[in-house]
Amino acid sequence: MTAALNSPLPEAAVDFLVPGLPYSGPELRGMEMSGLVEHVMGDLYLPADHGSGAARVRAAAARRLTAPVLTGRWAVMGVTAAWVLTGGPAPEVLEAAVDRYHRIPLQPLSVRLSLEQTDVVGQSAEVINHWGLPCTSAARTVEDLLRRAEDPARAAAALTAATRLLPLTSATQLRDRFERHRRRPGMAGARRALETLLAA
Repeated sequence: MTAALNSPLPEAAVDFLVPGLPYSGPELRGMEMSGLVEHVMGDLYLPADHGSGAARVRAAAARRLTAPVLTGRWAVMGVTAAWVLTGGPAPEVLEAAVDRYHRIPLQPLSVRLSLEQTDVVGQSAEVINHWGLPCTSAARTVEDLLRRAEDPARAAAALTAATRLLPLTSATQLRDRFERHRRRPGMAGARRALETLLAA
């Protein structure tokens, strides 16, 4: 499965329903409660029979929300990357790694945007092309998530997301990686959290 994630996949073209014409936001939420549409992320919806849980749909949703806002090199990371790669409930925050400073848009997005300026986007081994979406690799995403293990406000979501990613990479590879990066901030707690998850 890891090999498949590292293979470039074509960009996903998905026609999302968004508030506006022909349906307003309240109408789309009512249609969701009636089972006619499914919520994907933010203000993006799909007709119920269009497979809103598919990996290509998650990638297209994250790309649709980020691409108009971000310039330069960027990649989704953290809970957003975990959701794109493995599914589960859509995150309420869209996390992205960027190579330069970005102002948060004045016009709010339909999800909260959290940007981390980092060199990860310049490292080809750390970023994969997932259905046309630049996304941190499974191993890098686990590392980023577990570095939050001691932050009470973020730990629960981070641990849940990291658990979903564990089958996509080997325990040996993760242990070796965490040892190599032991000087990064938060890695002491991340190593403890990794061992707890692997023992579960």
